[in-house]
Amino acid sequence: MLQRIVLYSSCACALVLSACSAGATGGPPIKTVNPSSSSYGSLQFSVGTANIYGSSVGLNVVSTFRQTSGRSATGVNTPTITGPFTITAAPVPGGAVDPYSTLLNGGPSLSEATSADAITGTPQTVPAGTPECDGTGSVPAGFQPCQGGVKPNTSSFGQSGGVFAMGIAPYNAQAETGQAWSYAPYGVPIFGANHVAFIPWGGPPAFDPNGTKLGERDGVGSINGVDNFGNPYFLGVAEGVTFFDGVTVHNGTYSLSLAISTLSNGGSVSTSTLSKTATMTSTAVLPPLTAPVVTPDANGDGGASFTASLPAGVSEAYVQIVDYGPAGGPNNPSNTGSSPFNCQGARGTAFAPVYYTLHITNAAAQAYSLAPSIGPNLATTGGTSNIQPSPTICTAAQNTSANGGTATPADDFIVQMIGFDYPIYQAALGLTQASTPENPPISGSAGQSDLTISLPMEQDAGGAPIPAVRREPGAVRRRIPR
Repeated sequence: MLQRIVLYSSCACALVLSACSAGATGGPPIKTVNPSSSSYGSLQFSVGTANIYGSSVGLNVVSTFRQTSGRSATGVNTPTITGPFTITAAPVPGGAVDPYSTLLNGGPSLSEATSADAITGTPQTVPAGTPECDGTGSVPAGFQPCQGGVKPNTSSFGQSGGVFAMGIAPYNAQAETGQAWSYAPYGVPIFGANHVAFIPWGGPPAFDPNGTKLGERDGVGSINGVDNFGNPYFLGVAEGVTFFDGVTVHNGTYSLSLAISTLSNGGSVSTSTLSKTATMTSTAVLPPLTAPVVTPDANGDGGASFTASLPAGVSEAYVQIVDYGPAGGPNNPSNTGSSPFNCQGARGTAFAPVYYTLHITNAAAQAYSLAPSIGPNLATTGGTSNIQPSPTICTAAQNTSANGGTATPADDFIVQMIGFDYPIYQAALGLTQASTPENPPISGSAGQSDLTISLPMEQDAGGAPIPAVRREPGAVRRRIPR
């Protein structure tokens, strides 16, 4: 999608949850700007190591690209990450919805895996209708050879991935509709396998944009729908967590460059490039994490509690609790894409998993509570004047009652802990505030951004926590009952 004029405050390019409100009316002023000018927007970039499940080391990437107002700087850009890293993940062909993107199929492109030191995107300046292809000459089985002088055009980010107010995401607008390809962050670890991916949605109590205590599942000012990739949105606030498995890091200088193409009034296309560098001075990793065991309240009110602490080097962490509903967890063999009705109504797990986030800053072990009534809003009309919170994690008794007395188990949920040595929470939280900084701090005291993440542990009703294994995306997708 070539950008003739810049309409980045438009709700059509609502690439940040707080960028638009339900009460917004009319279009923004039309003006011509230079999106790569420092007076218009600012690109930030930092790198670090990622301790993935305590078993592998990957590349962590933190970035922001914001206007002075704090909103996303552009509606379309094409990123390239280069540096002294080696891609060891196996290449895959392009996808179905964005045929140029391989990341959506779980790996890098053939050309990226061959070059081994660049993770790229595909510019939307590729002529419409150009078939996707992976390489020239003889290519491995399953990959598409390029014909008629066409250069390889598949890439990890494809045409859908760009850099926005809180990192790299598939938010690029499409030429045909002007709407983003997706409104859901990338699942991490990118290029990861075996364990269920974490989609970095921030939920209550840590992220509560409207002050209703229910986060984005309150039904106020946002729409919960399904995007082009079949992913549900908005399930929370995008946390800006982006890290790669199957990428071996080395010390040195890394670069993030964005190609930004514009179309003049005369019809000519021009492309400018904006770049930032970051330095990795240490490949040491943060200590491994173990997800805390979350215990539902004994009184059956829908709340829960756990104990957590921060290891040396970790300055803050998220404890993510993702509710999948009764018999709805990825490990459950009966999970076929829909779960039995639970107590949260149409905005609950019947639509999509429900995300809760607790922000941890105390190094010493401390008990934390998940309030019993911060589940999705049961009311579907009335806005802030009609907030009817549902139970946070539905018990068997609550689900059975909501299911007309039919015996129904308690909700399945996944617990995961993510630790950081840089201030990611304030950078993401700023997107929900009245005043959003253009350049929030994204590096730690040592000048890089290291991350550590625990295995995702699934806690089924009455069972002990076990690692959550990867399933086909459709196996954990939910729909609003019709």
